[in-house]
Parts: sequence; C-alpha cells; structure tokens
Amino acid sequence: MEQLAIGAVALFVASTIGGMTGFAASLVSTPALLFLGFGVPEVVVVNLTATLVTRIGVLIRLRGQVDRRRVLLLAAGSVPGAVAGVAVLGRLDEQALRIGTGVVVTIAGLVLLLGGRRISTRPGTPATAATGLLGGFLSTTTSLNGPPVAVLLDRCRLTPTAFVADFAGYALVTNAVSLALLGAQHRIPAGVLWPVLPVLVVAALVGNRLGGLLTSRVPAATFATIVKLLVIASGIATILS
Repeated sequence: MEQLAIGAVALFVASTIGGMTGFAASLVSTPALLFLGFGVPEVVVVNLTATLVTRIGVLIRLRGQVDRRRVLLLAAGSVPGAVAGVAVLGRLDEQALRIGTGVVVTIAGLVLLLGGRRISTRPGTPATAATGLLGGFLSTTTSLNGPPVAVLLDRCRLTPTAFVADFAGYALVTNAVSLALLGAQHRIPAGVLWPVLPVLVVAALVGNRLGGLLTSRVPAATFATIVKLLVIASGIATILS
C-alpha cells in the first residue's frame, strides 16, 4: 500500500505538469514509478491509460483549437508504429530499449533548446506522418510517445493552448490503439488492473485538472522553454532509471 500511495503522489505531480504542458506526464512519471519498483509493463499500461483518460476532457474543452489535418496525420502514422512496437516486444532487451529511448529523447530536447527555433521551415506531411510513426512505436514499447510529437509541434510555433489541443487529439488515438494492441497480445499484467490502475488514474485526473488551470497563465516563451527542459530532463531520467 505504501508503494501505491507514493505512486499516486508521483502521478499527481506528473499529471499536474502534464496538464500544464500538454504532454509531459509520462516523461515525469516513468522514472518515478520505475524507482518505486513498478515493472516496465505495468508502467507502460499506467501511463497509456492515465494519459488517455486525462486527454479526453482536454480534447472536449479545446476541440475548437485542434488542427484536424495535423492530428489525423500524426494519428495515422502512429497506428503502424504501435503495431511494430508490439511486434518487437520480447525481442528487445528492456534496459537497452530504455537507454536508447532516453538518448534519443535527450538529443531531441537539446536540439530544441539550442537551435530548434532557427529552423525556418515548418514540418510538412512526410515529417508529420513519420513523427506519428515514431511516437506509435515508442507508445507500445515504453509509453514515452510524447517527445517526438512535442518536437514537431514546437517547430509549428503553436500557442500553448493549440499545442495542448493537438497533442490531446494525437494521444487519444495513439494510446487507445496501443492499449488495444497490448491487450490483444496479452501484454497487460493482470496485477496492475486492481487496485493500482484505478488509484493512479484518479490521481492523474486530479493533477491534470490542476495543471490545466495553469496553462493559460503561462507566457508562450516560458511555455516553450519548459517543454524543452522537460524533454531533456525526461531523457536523462529515463537513461538513469
């Protein structure tokens, strides 16, 4: 019970940050849950479910801000990526996969922080679909499907509200597909379904609501910097976890 209680606090904090930035909840919660002793498969299911549930309300609230074409491209690309991720599960060493993901995430964050805004061209259709593909693969293997999409949305120079809205649309489809694929392949641990999942999801909902109230109060420049620093920090934390 102590592990579950501390895990709920970790999900609350992570979801508060995720509610404010739109994407970082899994990045913050993953190292914390792994440190607490939760297994990788359990962490993946918890993160995918918590993000899915919290993004529903966000998408309803911000549906008028969603770029439907961009979200459809990201979501369409994520489906084959998620299928590929499920196909390689069990064939890849979990530690190597986690470290490799952390390295890629850290590099992406550094590129954003040091020179991302110098890129004059916005991502086109191929880049958007490819980003969705990578996000889908990371979704079913590690649940860390946020960084690639965050990098792409940052290049689109969106307002904080539009950023959160587009990511919510992408995450809703990608996470639902990922959970369905994992369930079909019997890769959802039975032990995580009760009482772990309900408790952690409720904590995520409360934290997300609090973070959502802060989104409109964060200046755009500050928001962009927070996104980049969170990407870097999550990459390093994933490597060390």
